[in-house]
Amino acid sequence: MIRIATAIAATLLASSALASEPVATLSAQEGTVLVNQGEEFATAAEGQALQAGDRVMLMEGASATLTFADGCALPLEAGSLLEVPAVSTCAGAVANVQKIGPTYAQAVGSRARDNDGAVLVFTGVAAVIVWDLMSNDFSITDPPPAPPISP
Repeated sequence: MIRIATAIAATLLASSALASEPVATLSAQEGTVLVNQGEEFATAAEGQALQAGDRVMLMEGASATLTFADGCALPLEAGSLLEVPAVSTCAGAVANVQKIGPTYAQAVGSRARDNDGAVLVFTGVAAVIVWDLMSNDFSITDPPPAPPISP
């Protein structure tokens, strides 16, 4: 029983140690480059370590290079969103890169005010939906009474 518990503990420790190894780093950044490593996008640091599944967003006019642990370099273009693969593109991985429009690339972190002065934080299409929902009047009123029926 002790051997099984020891083997399980060793496996858990080894997998957590492997999970913390970065698979790539960001370099040669120009413009606004954002990284999401869990909950929200934040400004990327030069040489920032990235894990598989992290997302990198390049705003309009931005550029960067994703360098994998094996030395493979992947140039990133403005107006794109990349999900970092577990292995390099030189080793056969396909990089999941999505083109994002100017609405996304300019909206992250910007602010606007509605007619009542409430501050809305925009993040892509969701902001347009929220804005539309907030500007509509969804109050429920009774329908007008029906005219009397004459015999």
